Amino acid sequence: MRPRLLLLFIFTCIYNDVWAQQEASQQSLNHYVEFLSKSADEVTDRFKMLRDYQEDANRYRKKPDLSLRLPSSGPLEEFYYNKALEAKAVTTGERQQLNAAAKSVWDVLNKLDETGKALETHVRLNAYKDDNLKKSDALVSQMQSLFGKFSKDKAACYQQIQSIYHRYQPYSAADPYLATEREMEEVLRSQQQLLDSLPFYLNEESRFEWPVAKVQQSMLRDEKVLADFGKLQSKLAYPASDMVGSFKSALSEMQSIKSHAIDDHNFAAKQSARHGNEVYISLMNRYNQDLLVNHKAFINYSNSARRMLDYPAFSPIFAPEPSSAASQKITKTPPFQDKPLATFNVKKASSPPSAATVRVLNDYVEYINESLRQMHLMQVLIRNYQSSAEYYRDPARAQKRANLTYAYDDFKVPVAVYQLLLSASTSVPQPYRAGINTQAEVLLNVLKEMDGLSAELVAYTTEKQYVQDQLSRSDAILDRYAILFDVFDQKKEQLYKDVRRIHESYPNANAASSWYVAGEALLKTMDNGREGFFGVKDFLKSEKSQLPETDELEKDAKQLIADEYQNMKGLKRYGRSNGLCPYSPYEDLAANSLRFAETVPKVKMPSAGTTRHPFESFYYFYNNELVYQYNKFIELANAGLLKMINQPDIFTFRRLTPQKPDNNPPKKIEVPLEKPAAISERTSSEPVKQEVPVSRAEKPVVNEAAPVTVIEKDTVYVERVRVDTVYVDRAVSQEHVTRSLEGFAPNNMVLLLDVSSSMNSPFKMPLLKRSIKSLLTLLRAEDQISIVLYSGKARVVLKPTSGSKAAEIARQIDLLQSDGDTDGNEGIRLAYKVANKEYIRGGNNRIVLATDGEFPVSDEVMQMIGENARQDVYLTIFTFGRNAQTGQRLKKLSQLGQGTYAHVTAESADLQLILEAQAKKQVAK
Repeated sequence: MRPRLLLLFIFTCIYNDVWAQQEASQQSLNHYVEFLSKSADEVTDRFKMLRDYQEDANRYRKKPDLSLRLPSSGPLEEFYYNKALEAKAVTTGERQQLNAAAKSVWDVLNKLDETGKALETHVRLNAYKDDNLKKSDALVSQMQSLFGKFSKDKAACYQQIQSIYHRYQPYSAADPYLATEREMEEVLRSQQQLLDSLPFYLNEESRFEWPVAKVQQSMLRDEKVLADFGKLQSKLAYPASDMVGSFKSALSEMQSIKSHAIDDHNFAAKQSARHGNEVYISLMNRYNQDLLVNHKAFINYSNSARRMLDYPAFSPIFAPEPSSAASQKITKTPPFQDKPLATFNVKKASSPPSAATVRVLNDYVEYINESLRQMHLMQVLIRNYQSSAEYYRDPARAQKRANLTYAYDDFKVPVAVYQLLLSASTSVPQPYRAGINTQAEVLLNVLKEMDGLSAELVAYTTEKQYVQDQLSRSDAILDRYAILFDVFDQKKEQLYKDVRRIHESYPNANAASSWYVAGEALLKTMDNGREGFFGVKDFLKSEKSQLPETDELEKDAKQLIADEYQNMKGLKRYGRSNGLCPYSPYEDLAANSLRFAETVPKVKMPSAGTTRHPFESFYYFYNNELVYQYNKFIELANAGLLKMINQPDIFTFRRLTPQKPDNNPPKKIEVPLEKPAAISERTSSEPVKQEVPVSRAEKPVVNEAAPVTVIEKDTVYVERVRVDTVYVDRAVSQEHVTRSLEGFAPNNMVLLLDVSSSMNSPFKMPLLKRSIKSLLTLLRAEDQISIVLYSGKARVVLKPTSGSKAAEIARQIDLLQSDGDTDGNEGIRLAYKVANKEYIRGGNNRIVLATDGEFPVSDEVMQMIGENARQDVYLTIFTFGRNAQTGQRLKKLSQLGQGTYAHVTAESADLQLILEAQAKKQVAK
């Protein structure tokens, strides 16, 4: 017995020594990995410094009066390098091999640091001004090559570390820790390979091909990895097991970056390297700060069970710029590739659908909704372009205007959404899958044609082809858009019907649950609302002579309210402030359906001359108040229910009949004036000859109850310093307002907008946007619009922009959101600064302040308003809200600013800003 015990004791000692040796060896190896990661952090800091410096240097080349700056980098930290060299738990030969590799990395890092400090010194001495950045460029080029060498030496060093690690820690697929380590390592390696394949160009203005296909391949590959990742998680001890889910979530976040990178790689993104650079930085940050951190946490939490190897941080490199840029030749867009509708019969399934099947069917709905969002954006862009283009139909008039422009920077074809949909569609049985995938592809093809046509318009306007062909090609493109919008509307409807047929062929897994019972009741109401929506659309298209009946919809909505507690039995009420409460969307949908039913009979055909189609508010209400609430309930339910698609506003873009050139322009009012001398500043010490002494007319009394503007009396007014202006009185009513700026003075209009949280109301922000957009269709190239916001810190969100860029202005209006507090004084100061900087001599220089309430105004600001009014920069004030303002401060401000005061309502919103733009007639010179 004793010999056996002795042998056991000897074996145990040997095993413990081996285990201790193995543990110490892996700890020593991780010291080398830590050195590599800390060195990579240093390199990343230098990388960002060089990127920022190059941006400043490029600005300096264009404007040499600027000065360059570089922050001090400080000394290199040697601690982690020395710590790695002290590793003693490896053999002498292994240590020599590792130390040599580490020294190569350290030497490159030092060389990079020395070169960076040389550049810092060069900049601090202002020596770049003497040689026109020649030495600076040489140092930058040297640093670029060192980034690449560091990355290669780091990879070689880690490869040696891994080789030694596997000697001490042989892989075993049966070990859950080692198997999970390998899973994570394969993910890290694949993400690093993707980053290594993506270029980062130091010169962001470069226009080179970006490898979007590689990002697509990575995204689709990792989608499959995510489906199988972490199968051994249950065999791991806590907290190491918890890191598997965190690592998987980090990979999902990287998938999201890739998806957006693919879809955001649109026409505008292809014009420079900026998009690709931003994707590179986003992926690198997510890799180092999230994916790698979770991997390291898993390694650390697993130490008690298994000693494993860390992974080094990624270090960025600059890509060499190709000798030639990518070709940007734009050809005529071919028609989208249509495919025959693949009909299929749906059979009742005997068992409920899998979670994956329900998920992918809802993905089809989301794909349709995302496509509709992009189509609506294109509708708005094309509508605004059409309005601007009409001013260029006459070649003679076109030559006198600023160039016609078109941009569609925000439009994105949802390629990644489509690719992920196809990848997940294997959960849908054949032949269903083939039928709906074909339809999804056709929708994508339609969007691609829209994208191609817009690219044509960019080239068309840039090259001024409209002057030669008098908008011939432009008209053809707009005609095609009108067809495409209608085709898309029809085809998305068929796809939704087929997806819904497939979904309804499956029985629900728990038909007795309150989620399912309430969801079915909501769906019944939604279907009736949907019929009402299409009925109104058909009526406004003159395809039906009467509006639809809403009795069933009203009945369903009331039944929802009556059955609420029965339908929602067992579902917890969290309260409206909790986004997880199912009662909120249920109750809102019921109440909104009643309102929707009441609205339908009130719909009227559009009246002549109106710029706003009655379908617009109807469309917004249906999507935002019904479909949104229903889909929110479905998301909360997670009970195998199907979402519903949104509907487009088919009246957003209506093809205009091309207008013939007007050979008889309106006669201008001529007043003999002594032309004043040109003045560069707001005030001048140089005396100006005054031939016609004229006093300003009395301001008329404004009827406080009136919702529209009162314009000044018939008065000839000659600005004594810098303006030749004629004020014109007119009856202020919708019937008599000319919807044209022909013959009126050019506008320098600064929109000073209150977007504080209190403006978030259907009687405020929507009316504000509508009022501004009503003017956009009339703007000329000589008109300029600026936008200043004063929610929180006052800021300029739209620099002075020509009226020929109405689409760009409209995009900024669409982005307005209510948030923050009000800082009116600072906003007014900034608005006057912008107005005076862009002052138009003889023009309508006007600040339009839009707000929903009173705010304190300092004496200093009051004085500034009065002084500017005397110098021909006026202040108009619009108020918004359910009720007119009763305070007097805003009215006093408008009187002091010699502008208009008006409360904007739904009836006056379309005309209010147009009246302000027509405040001055243009004087013949």
